Amino acid sequence: MENPWLQIPLEDYEGHMSASNVQQLQMLDEVFEVVLNELSPKSLCVLGSTAGNGFQHLIQNAYDRVVGIDINFKYVAECRAWFIQDVPNLQLICADLNEIELTDSVFDLVHAALIFEYVDVEKLLSKIYKWLKPGGVLSVVLQLPSESLSAVSKTQFISVKILEPFIKLVEPDEFRKEAEKLGLICEEETEIKLSTGKRFVKVYFKR
Repeated sequence: MENPWLQIPLEDYEGHMSASNVQQLQMLDEVFEVVLNELSPKSLCVLGSTAGNGFQHLIQNAYDRVVGIDINFKYVAECRAWFIQDVPNLQLICADLNEIELTDSVFDLVHAALIFEYVDVEKLLSKIYKWLKPGGVLSVVLQLPSESLSAVSKTQFISVKILEPFIKLVEPDEFRKEAEKLGLICEEETEIKLSTGKRFVKVYFKR
């Protein structure tokens, strides 16, 4: 079965995520800026980079390596068009996170925001552990469950509804156990609550 993320046009994704009853595009942008400011990585990898939401915070900074990975080639192409000339040492890869392999011990930071809801958690965590340098950090944003709100908010962007059968919210305690089994130690955890009622958690794990 084709990955559902290949079937959602970029304008639908961005329209949905920035809708007044969603507000997640704005939240993810702000979180990425905070992560960069708090951790000051020299080499980083962004999983699910889409069209580069938040990448404006990478401009005019010196990075040894910046890698963005997304499964949708149209998202990757748009990100390249916007940022390839302005972000130092940027490499963009179109790939499935369940399948991709990268070099071991190369990143100070791996950033994965609202990614683990759609992948094999244990498999991807084991890869990230290897990709991080000793002392490197995995920053994660997970969506928390709600009794009153659906996991995928309803908006006018019908194509996004295809995600409903695929999204699997990840319980933070279980995620932490899986991470710590691999040697990724929880360093900091912050809850984020939007005016829409949706709640998220930002967690740093250190190798």
